[in-house]
Amino acid sequence: MIFRRSLATELANSVGGVFTVLFSIVLTVGLVRILGRAAGGRVDSSVVFELLIYTGLTNLPVLLALALFIAVLMVMMRSWQDSEMYVWFSSGGLSLLAWIRPVLRFTLPLVALVAALSVTVSPWSKDQIERITTEFRQRDDVNRIAPGRFIETMGGRRVFFIEEVNEGGTHVKNVFVSEHKDGREVIVEAERGEIKTNELGDRYIVLTNGRRYETGVDDKADWRVMDFGTYELLLEVKADGGYGSRRVDAMPFEELWSMNTPIADAQILWRLSWPLAAINLVLLAIPLSFVNPRAGRSLSLVIAVLVFILYLNGITMAQAWVKARTMSWQEGLLIVNGAVFALTALLFVRRVWLQRWLPLWLTELPYKLLGERR
Repeated sequence: MIFRRSLATELANSVGGVFTVLFSIVLTVGLVRILGRAAGGRVDSSVVFELLIYTGLTNLPVLLALALFIAVLMVMMRSWQDSEMYVWFSSGGLSLLAWIRPVLRFTLPLVALVAALSVTVSPWSKDQIERITTEFRQRDDVNRIAPGRFIETMGGRRVFFIEEVNEGGTHVKNVFVSEHKDGREVIVEAERGEIKTNELGDRYIVLTNGRRYETGVDDKADWRVMDFGTYELLLEVKADGGYGSRRVDAMPFEELWSMNTPIADAQILWRLSWPLAAINLVLLAIPLSFVNPRAGRSLSLVIAVLVFILYLNGITMAQAWVKARTMSWQEGLLIVNGAVFALTALLFVRRVWLQRWLPLWLTELPYKLLGERR
C-alpha cells in the first residue's frame, strides 16, 4: 500500500511538471508563429488568443503521451539511482514486474484521455483553426486591413496601406495601393476613399484626389502618371463557400471511417496510434529506466529520446505506406505498435530473468575452451 501511494504521488507530480514544461514550449512556439501570421495579414489580430488555444488543444495527444513516458522514466530512474529499487527487490520480495500494475493503474485514465483527445478534440481544434482562417480569407481587401500596416492580398499581387478607417469601415484616408497586373506595376495613392457596393453585390472603393502610376510592359522605367478626381478600384471578393473541402485531419472520426480512402485510413492510423503509443511508452519506461547508481542518467535519457523519435517516425512512415496503398491501416497499426511492444517485452526479460544478454555459461565458454587447449 505504501509502495503504491508513494509511486502514485511521485508520478502525479512528475507528470504535472513535465506536461507543464512541454505545453508551455508548444504555446510559446505557437504564439510566435500566430503573431507572425497576424503581422503579415494572414489572420485577424483579434483571434490570436483563440487560435493559440486551438493550437494547444491540437497538440495535446502527443504532448500527454510524451509527458507520461518522461514522467515514468524519471521516477523509475530516481529509484534506481537512489538504490530504492534494490531495497524493494531484497526486502519487499518485489521484481521489476511488480511495477507494471501500479504504473498502469495511474496511467490508464490518462491513456483514455489521450484516446479522447486524439480521436475527438484534436481534429475538432484543427477544424476550428481552419474555419477561422477560411473566414478571414473570404473577406474583401479592406476588411482585412489594419490601419497603419502594409497588407498583402490577391496572393501577394496587391499591397494595401490605409492610414485611417472610420468606425463604420466605409470611409478611409491616405490610401496606398500597389498592384501587379498584366505585366505592369500600378501604384495608386489617394487622400481619401469610400467603400461602396453595386447592384450585383460586388464591393469596390472610390478613391478621390489622388495619382496613378503605371509602368510599361517592356520598359519598367517608362512610367505614366495620371492625376484623378475619382478612381474606382474593384476589391477582391471571395465567394461565400463556407469551409469548402475540409482537410482530412480536421474531419470527425465517423466521417473518416465512412470514406474508405487511403488518405482517410492514414489519418485513422494516426489517431488510433497515440493511445496505444502511450501504453507502450509507459511500459517501455520501466525496464528502460535502469541506471547504475554510480553512473549518471544521461545515457538512459538519450536512449529514451531516441526511442520516442523512432516511434514517432515509425507512425509517420506507416501513414505514408497506408497512403501509398502498401498496407492497410490495421497492418500499420499492428506492425508499428507491435514492434515497440515486442521491444518492451524483450527488455523486461532482460532485466527480470537475465543478468546479461547471454547466459553466463555461454559467455565463459570461450575462456574454458582456451584453458583446456592450454
